[in-house]
Amino acid sequence: MDIPQVFEAFYKNLIIRNTDEISSRYKRITKTLNKKYYDSESEDLHSLQVGSYGRGTAINETSDLDMVFILPPEVFTRFNSYASNGQSALLQEVKNEILKTYSQTDVGADGQVVVVDLGDMKIEVVPAFENDDGSFKYPESNNNGSWKTKNPRPEISAINDLNAKKGKNLKPLSKMARAWKNTTGAPMGGLLIDTLAYNF
Repeated sequence: MDIPQVFEAFYKNLIIRNTDEISSRYKRITKTLNKKYYDSESEDLHSLQVGSYGRGTAINETSDLDMVFILPPEVFTRFNSYASNGQSALLQEVKNEILKTYSQTDVGADGQVVVVDLGDMKIEVVPAFENDDGSFKYPESNNNGSWKTKNPRPEISAINDLNAKKGKNLKPLSKMARAWKNTTGAPMGGLLIDTLAYNF
C-alpha cells in the first residue's frame, strides 16, 4: 500500500464501532434524570455530550465518556441554600437517582461528577445549571463545596467549524494523535490533543 492508503486504513481502524451502544447508555441516563427533574420521558432533552466524544475526536474502544445534564434553576436554589456543601448533596441525589436505573452498577459521586462504571466504559455525568451566556455552573464538592463554571459548547463548535473548513481533516488528525498517545503513554489529556491539532 502507498502512504495515503496506509493512513486511510489507520483512520478506519480508529472509527468508533459501538456508537449505538454508547448512544443507548447516554439516553438511558438522560431519561432517568429527566423523569426526576422534569417529569419527562425524553431521552435527549437537557443532556449534552461533551469531552472527546462530544467533540467527535474520540477513537474506537474509548472507555471514558462525558455528559452534562442541565438541571432546572430551582434545583440550584435548593442546594445553594444548604449551610454546608450543598454541592456534595446534589451529587449524591443525582447518584441515587441513576442507581434506580443502574441498580447493579457501580455508581459513585466524587469531586464534580457522578461516575457510572459500566465495566467496558465509564460515563461521567456532570449535573449543571445553564447560565445566561450558555456556560454551565457545576458543583465542586471538595473543600467544603463551591460552584465552578465551564463552557464546552464553544470547544465543540470550534472543532466542528475548523474541521469543515479544512476538508474534514482536523478530527482524523486528532484521532490519530490520540491513538499515538494511547500507544506511547504520553501524559496528554484529550483537550490538549485536540487543541494542538486545532492550532496545527
